[in-house]
Amino acid sequence: MAYRWCGLAVVLVALPLGAGTINVSAQVAALLDTSDALSFTVPSWNFGIDAGNYGLAVYPTSVGFVFVSAAEDPLAQIEAVLESGDGSVSVSFGAPLSFVPGTFRGSRYGGAVSALDGSLHLSETLSQQLFGSSPAVLILLNTGPALTVGLPPYTLQQDLNVSLGGGGLSVGARLGGAALLEASDPPDPPGAPEPCSGVLLLGGGALLWALARLRKSKLSRGAEGALERDSYKLAACPHASLLK
Repeated sequence: MAYRWCGLAVVLVALPLGAGTINVSAQVAALLDTSDALSFTVPSWNFGIDAGNYGLAVYPTSVGFVFVSAAEDPLAQIEAVLESGDGSVSVSFGAPLSFVPGTFRGSRYGGAVSALDGSLHLSETLSQQLFGSSPAVLILLNTGPALTVGLPPYTLQQDLNVSLGGGGLSVGARLGGAALLEASDPPDPPGAPEPCSGVLLLGGGALLWALARLRKSKLSRGAEGALERDSYKLAACPHASLLK
């Protein structure tokens, strides 16, 4: 019993306390709660190659995107942000965006959709800061009510089209992946225990209880052994005197 409690304590301490980033590149839909976000890796290497062939600046000075979804919610509000891979530099696409009705024509679906689009212009310096050291990241943050986005059977990564431009050249970015960024839990009120304190107390209490039981068991066995040895000595003494 003592060892089973020790194992339970270890399992409880090891449980994750919150969700984080989930790879949804191959998923066809995702539920965005308020403050959840979708992030897409946006490399610019193909633009740089084409721009270099034409003698143009290798970093794009204009970025545009269109994200299509089957969902249609007039209350949906999405804030779009483009940031560097390390998160040190970011630029907003402006006020929160809303989905607008549109029509989609594809090999696996054709019909009505809801579309989210935005665009921005960058200076060469800012563009190099965003794309220079690593691919940039496009973040679509849900600032409205919970919303399910996606256009099955296409994946979430296929639902997004990003164009990179500069010097009269425009190319489509080769997206590197999509992730769901779940909002962190709200902070605890002042004076409240840490989320894991109860688990740690339970694990510590169970461990101390197990050690106490184990020690008590050893002491009991030790006392019984000592009593048996004393009884043997007492029983052996008369025989020893007779042998003399």
